[in-house]
Amino acid sequence: MNTLLKQLITLLILLSVCRIAYAAALFGTVDDLSGSASVSGQSGVQVAITVGQKIYEQQTITSGADGEVHIVTEDGGIIAIRPNTVFRVDQYKAEGSSLDRIFMSLLKGSVRSITGWIGKHDYAAYRITTPTATIGIRGTDHETTVIDNGNGDQPGTYDTVNTGSTVLKTARGEVDVTPGKFAFTPRNRAAAPFFLAHRPRFLAFRKLRIEQRILKRKEFLRGRLEQMREQRIRQFRQMRGRRSGQGAERRSETRRYRHLGARQRGKADTARMPGQQRIFRRERRRAE
Repeated sequence: MNTLLKQLITLLILLSVCRIAYAAALFGTVDDLSGSASVSGQSGVQVAITVGQKIYEQQTITSGADGEVHIVTEDGGIIAIRPNTVFRVDQYKAEGSSLDRIFMSLLKGSVRSITGWIGKHDYAAYRITTPTATIGIRGTDHETTVIDNGNGDQPGTYDTVNTGSTVLKTARGEVDVTPGKFAFTPRNRAAAPFFLAHRPRFLAFRKLRIEQRILKRKEFLRGRLEQMREQRIRQFRQMRGRRSGQGAERRSETRRYRHLGARQRGKADTARMPGQQRIFRRERRRAE
């Protein structure tokens, strides 16, 4: 009985997460995983992450002390979540239009981000927010880290760039970060970002088990970004076309129904599916 109860609870949790997920935009797919990590929606219920799992807008990923999660985003980018990290997808849209956006929050820990077509086409459509700063891009592969209690490093937000450049901003100012530089903004005082004279200590002590996979995935996706974007544009055009066609068909059928006589309306109601019956009963009341 206890086993059955546990299975029922697990099923209810999964249904709850899925219900929230389907109401939001698809962000990406878990491409690789090492150690422990979980995902939660707005309800706060956490479910263990697995390879191949879909990640949606408004979901939060929490990695354990040994946890690494690699996500390939719908716009062909890569998000590598490091151990002891809390990362949230705030807003996401990847339709190949001017409305595309990727806004994320790093509440704790570290994330490496390689931008896809959204960051390539519109710098302003990409943003990472931390407790002390925001990070914008110039088309890039960069890494942001949030430290609460530093082991030889100051608490605050760190940003470094592998390729391209970023902009680390606070209310007091901003700095352009390029490869080889380490930018920082402190947690406990209001200050403009500044560059560190030395490489942060935490980088030397961090152990990553699946980092080598990123380079291969990056090279694979780089040459396909424009093709992926064009496919997405066609996909959404087709979806809009089908919706428009279905809407026109419903309006035409409604007009035909309104011109039927009372006996003919009754026969038409009977022939409808249950959902259609409700619609046409409503139209019948309006017509009468």
